[in-house]
Amino acid sequence: MKSFNEIELKSILTKEQYEKLFMELPKRMKLINEETLHTIRYRPGDVRLRYSDKTQEIVCKDGNPTDISRKEMIIPLASRKELDYFSQLFNLLNFKADPSWIKHKREFEYKLNGFTYIVCLQHIENFAYILEVEHLSKTAYTRAHEHNIRTIFRKLNCEPIKPEEFTQRIKEYIKANSYKKLS
Repeated sequence: MKSFNEIELKSILTKEQYEKLFMELPKRMKLINEETLHTIRYRPGDVRLRYSDKTQEIVCKDGNPTDISRKEMIIPLASRKELDYFSQLFNLLNFKADPSWIKHKREFEYKLNGFTYIVCLQHIENFAYILEVEHLSKTAYTRAHEHNIRTIFRKLNCEPIKPEEFTQRIKEYIKANSYKKLS
């Protein structure tokens, strides 16, 4: 099990910006991960079942998805079968499932002012192209990380989305997409 504070900002990209960064980032930064994640989020709270060809896991996040700093806990699972059991359990407990989503992501390592950041280029199908910059920390949020993250966005010619705008986009996605079984 891993537990940490995730300090992050996101930017909504146009398809053209995404394609440009898709080609540019591997030339400027070290690629550390590339995968396609399938996710379903349950409420109350923010409990997610996630899988890819590399991983199966339960992810619990504390706070609003648009908060700059959130506590996150990841519980690895041994198999897709275990993930399916948890899906059944959450349904028995009457957790409400949001529509599932598929995220294609490429993660890059970026070092700035003595800290390591993850620059994550994402295409979430039927939702958006996103650039996310984050720092994973054992300690609570500090202003230094927000400043560094904003600096990285400026260097990439991107602007973080306002939390209320991102919240509205999430609500629209949930409203527009009926429940999709995690498959």
